[in-house]
Amino acid sequence: MNFRTEIGTMEGAANNVDSINSNVQAELQRLAAVVEGTAGSWRGDAQNAFQALMERWNTSARQLSEALQSISENLRANARAFDETEMANQAAFR
Repeated sequence: MNFRTEIGTMEGAANNVDSINSNVQAELQRLAAVVEGTAGSWRGDAQNAFQALMERWNTSARQLSEALQSISENLRANARAFDETEMANQAAFR
């Protein structure tokens, strides 16, 4: 079995994940602002239910952001490790 990768590809993928994370978070914030703007007039049980929902929304949004950040960090760490191993292997043959 062969495994082949390119460091630039891994770093590019990490950058793409970062970009997607930024875009997703911006869209989630925009949607939350729209929804919160309409919920300002709610009272009683409706307001309480909305607040509970927004707490879950915020928790899920944070978890998504953290997961995407972890993916990009792992891609970068693996690219560095791959590069270091490749350099060590090349040095062994000199």
